[in-house]
Amino acid sequence: MIGEHDELDARMTTFAQTFPSLWEAPGTVRWNANTLDHWAANTPLSPGELWTVRFVLAVWDASHPWQCGRFDVMEALRVWDPKHRAAFLAWANDPWWP
Repeated sequence: MIGEHDELDARMTTFAQTFPSLWEAPGTVRWNANTLDHWAANTPLSPGELWTVRFVLAVWDASHPWQCGRFDVMEALRVWDPKHRAAFLAWANDPWWP
């Protein structure tokens, strides 16, 4: 039987995978926020990739002091390409939090 935690992890995996830059990112194929944070904090990423990780982690837990930094929607929208903006807007149209 799948537990509530497993369902939430599956939902986060599905959500993270809506962003092309996270398709193969550690911690997103099988959701693990700490793995994703560690990867983003210790890997050279483009600004768009970094803002994407920060956004996904903010949805997971906006109050946690993530190593990779805090999310800034204005900066993210400035650097995201149309596919990333579309994924963000799909979430923003019907937002949810774990």
